[in-house]
Amino acid sequence: MFPQPRRHVAAALLAGVLIGAAGVGIRAAPATSDGSAYAIAVAGNLAGKGDAMLSISGSWPTACTPTFDKASLHGADLRIDARAVLNLCTRQATPYSIELNPHAALGPAETLPASVYHVYYYAANGAQAEPQLRAFALLDPGAGTRSAAFAPETGFWWTTAGDKGAARNVFSIEAQGRQLTVALMSYDADGRGSWQFGTGALSGRIAHIPLLQIASGSGANQRGEAGWTLDLEFHSSALATAWLSRPLGGEDSALQVQTIDLVRLPFAKAGDGSAWKGDWILAADAGTGAPQRLHLDHVEALDTSTFRLGDDSAGIYVDCALDGSNAELPPPRCILRRRDGSELGQFTAIAITRMDGALSNGAALHLLRVSQ
Repeated sequence: MFPQPRRHVAAALLAGVLIGAAGVGIRAAPATSDGSAYAIAVAGNLAGKGDAMLSISGSWPTACTPTFDKASLHGADLRIDARAVLNLCTRQATPYSIELNPHAALGPAETLPASVYHVYYYAANGAQAEPQLRAFALLDPGAGTRSAAFAPETGFWWTTAGDKGAARNVFSIEAQGRQLTVALMSYDADGRGSWQFGTGALSGRIAHIPLLQIASGSGANQRGEAGWTLDLEFHSSALATAWLSRPLGGEDSALQVQTIDLVRLPFAKAGDGSAWKGDWILAADAGTGAPQRLHLDHVEALDTSTFRLGDDSAGIYVDCALDGSNAELPPPRCILRRRDGSELGQFTAIAITRMDGALSNGAALHLLRVSQ
């Protein structure tokens, strides 16, 4: 089983907003340029029954380096296990690498869907030793082969609500093309505040962002040092999963990772639809009609889980179904309708300033906010 349950990080402050960050996850001792001790990469087609080769390279604390043991797949979580079986080995940092074909390692009947994979690498230092998490990475097999159906929205991203009374955690994410900038301020285990920020490229639906921490001090005494490492998987323009990690410390370079869910929430209540009132541009692929400006000022509840946005003069309405398990999340689906109720298309990526989806004929459909 994978050991890290999804939970909130503790308290942090960003742009005057209180958030939480105690007990965040932990990455292995620095060895590579981004501060991690291991590198995970894939060459070839990971999805289907392709010929992909997965490589894991790093530095082992003894001369008896581990070899591949087994692989397992649980949903999108791909776990790779390795083990060093010799004892009484000379303690010296030793570089090593492991290569494997995931399809062969999992078994000939295993077919990998075209998904974003969460790769966990465990290695044990001895025949009877417990395996420890050494590295984590996200892999998106379709990153270079498909056009993005959505782009992450710039602004404040919040952790989804957990237990009552839990602090709301905030990330500030700015997207410029395929480049992301992430900033937050957190408190360490001793209650000391520290800034965390970094940049990274968005590749398909994932991003790997080593964060820089502004250490304590003031004026000329402030300094930058390696902070947490952030891995992001975007599920839509307004939903993402984040993995935060940093080193546990010690000679074994073990890694602890915590996972949190993020949402791009409006400051107003999301469940009644009022956060989406305003002027929008409705546009579709070339050849499907000219863009249309809509004034979505009509808001009503159709039932306990669905609200309607409408431009009565244009006779265009957007019916949005809320997430039944958490009504504060952006709707997972909205239907574009005419006045007579007939369906024009659906939006499946809903954020605060845009909605993306497809017309009934399959052409790409977009609703872009131009004012509130």
